[in-house]
Amino acid sequence: MKSYLDLVPISAKVHKRQNRMSVFCIVLAVFLVTAIFGMADMFIRSQIMQARMEDGNWHTAFRNISEEQAKLISARPEVTASSWYGILNYRGNQDYTLSGKNVAIMGSDKDWITKMQTKAIQDGAFPQKDNEALVTENAKTMLGLQIGDQISIDTPGGTSLEFEISGFLQDFSKTMEEDSYAVGLTTKEFRSIFPEVSNGEPADYNSIFYVQFSTHCNIQNTISDIKSQLGLSDKQVSENTKLLGLLGQSGNSFMLQIYSSAAVLFILVLLAGIMMIASSLNSNVAQRTEFFGMMRCIGATPKQVMRFVRKEALGWCKFAIPLGVSTGIVVIWVLCAMLRYLSPEYFIGMPAFGISLPSIMAGICVGILTVLLAARSPAKKAAGVSPLAAVSGNANSLQPVRKAANTTLFKIDTALGFHHAKASRKNFILMVGSFSLSIILFLSFSVTIDFMHHALTPLKPWTPDLSIISTDNTCSISGTLLQKIQENPAVKRAYGRRFAYDVPVTVNGEEKKIDLISYEENQFKWAKDYLLEGSLDTVQNVNNTGLIVFEQQNNTKVGDTVTLHTENNSADIKIVGSLSSTPFNNAPDVGMIICSENTFRQLTGQRDYTIIDLQLSKKATENDIDKIHRLAGTKVTFSDKRAGNRSVIGSYYSFGLFIYGFMALIALITIFNIVNSIAMSVTARMKQYGAFRAIGLSNRQLIKMIIAEASTYAITGSVCGGIIGLILNKFLYASLVTFHWGEQWNIPFAEIAIIIAIVFLSVILAVRGPVKRIRDMSIVDTISAQ
Repeated sequence: MKSYLDLVPISAKVHKRQNRMSVFCIVLAVFLVTAIFGMADMFIRSQIMQARMEDGNWHTAFRNISEEQAKLISARPEVTASSWYGILNYRGNQDYTLSGKNVAIMGSDKDWITKMQTKAIQDGAFPQKDNEALVTENAKTMLGLQIGDQISIDTPGGTSLEFEISGFLQDFSKTMEEDSYAVGLTTKEFRSIFPEVSNGEPADYNSIFYVQFSTHCNIQNTISDIKSQLGLSDKQVSENTKLLGLLGQSGNSFMLQIYSSAAVLFILVLLAGIMMIASSLNSNVAQRTEFFGMMRCIGATPKQVMRFVRKEALGWCKFAIPLGVSTGIVVIWVLCAMLRYLSPEYFIGMPAFGISLPSIMAGICVGILTVLLAARSPAKKAAGVSPLAAVSGNANSLQPVRKAANTTLFKIDTALGFHHAKASRKNFILMVGSFSLSIILFLSFSVTIDFMHHALTPLKPWTPDLSIISTDNTCSISGTLLQKIQENPAVKRAYGRRFAYDVPVTVNGEEKKIDLISYEENQFKWAKDYLLEGSLDTVQNVNNTGLIVFEQQNNTKVGDTVTLHTENNSADIKIVGSLSSTPFNNAPDVGMIICSENTFRQLTGQRDYTIIDLQLSKKATENDIDKIHRLAGTKVTFSDKRAGNRSVIGSYYSFGLFIYGFMALIALITIFNIVNSIAMSVTARMKQYGAFRAIGLSNRQLIKMIIAEASTYAITGSVCGGIIGLILNKFLYASLVTFHWGEQWNIPFAEIAIIIAIVFLSVILAVRGPVKRIRDMSIVDTISAQ
């Protein structure tokens, strides 16, 4: 042996059992950091992909600027792409049509289509000539168009605009939902057909200048420089807030609030890792103070003992850090695979075995730095063990007893448990801090669930993929069509509704108007979850009964009788229930009554439908949708809502999976950390328990002592963690929710109850192992335990 440090591998073998717990704590800390940071990295990647698909890959838009200003902006070295973009007939109220359907006319430069939109051109190329145009794929499908064909757009002035098709654009959610088309032209051609232009400035053509910057530059500084150089106001400049926010380059005040909240959560995660490892090392060294004292007896200096402890701790990292990092990577892969399965339309581009380098580096750095920092205090403690204390066997009794256990309120065994918990101030702070941080982390991260529920609205069960809608809002869609659609194997569910709008009624002596709507079996089944009072069975099976939708200003109540005045006669409907939500929005001064199909037929005489909604099977293909579209014909509005639904599903799945994954991870870490901490604390006092047994304490009394000690940590940690956690919960809620939506913070009783229950369940699990070990060991073995 050339050096005291050569004892490290020998000591590791001898103290393999005690070291196992310390290694486990390092694995947990590294796993916590790697998994959470990796999940956050993958979440940001997925959201960047989705933002680029939905809103475009542009960063800033400039309004009301001249051509000269646009050229100066595009010439900057930070700009990677730029384009003018304008649109005509966006809302469908300017009477531009293609084959009888509304058509939106877009004008842009090539960069807009090829660089700022994700896979916008499905076939063909951007127009090379002014008389060429791109057309959305739904027009290609319905009109049987091909590249090179001529299209004619009818204008409100009665003239026609002729273009040759140069390619086909990906369908937009708006055009699919409204059953309309879109056409893309060059900027020059778009401006030549734009009506009522006064002086020819870009703003007169409803054109905005969009810019894509290099992500390696400081975008906010570049925007400020452009504004200063060109004298632009804040109103002239807007940013793609979601994309820039995800890239960490947003100057939006709401995004800045999110950044500050993320920084707080980042610090909490790091503190949790540090506290976990520090508590473990402190208990580990406490078990072996006699060993370090013996090292002093054979000539080791305090400095050498400290180096020994640090090297031993770093030696654990050789195994613990790779295991923690690799486990975190596997968890990330599983989550990414779940995203790809749940919403392949949005996350198919996410790598199946993606590697998050930031999370790996964070895990490694946290593991090494935390171990070095956490080892400082135990190393000093080990170096302070005197040779005399080690030789006499009193190394674990270095601190003089200043105060006896208080037996006034509790029996001796329980009082000793409380006394042991508080005997070492440093150990008590570490243990309580470890418990507290688990609670603080849980309460802090729980705010992200409230943020998700405000930022995203999940799909309702009745949300259709396709809708066939009467163009004049009458009952004009044949029931035969519904039967044919229901027989289609690509259709999972099809259901129709009949509407009678603005029906005059008398209720409680007051004249009003209502919309009468029919429900069938599926819709009544979904309505069960939204029933406030009354009976759905009565509405389904008893004629001339109906439901109302709860509104604060609605005077109609359950039990009222409403008299409907139709063209031919009058009839009474008894209100037998109320709902909290429906798929419809009605005018503020118009009520709503929902009835069965039989009641609707009796009251109105109508047998056909106003709307047919379809929910598709997972195996439905584009050819299946095209067949349904052709079956519906051109005399109805064929609304395809799949793109919008996919956007909602993609956002909700990715957000929900990561947030609930965070919460589950924190709960598991809490359990493992508490179980491990209690086990190490008990192991460090094993000789004391043996001495207690030798002087007559029973196993039952020792168990009560351990439970009292663990409960002291749990109760104190819960109180401290709950107070600090509530403060941070309120701060984060104000930053993420109140700041943007105005909703005021309330004490999260449910979250507090959950995490405290987890803590005390962990304590119960934690004391089982040490209790069993004490029961199974003889007094001699307990005293001589290492």
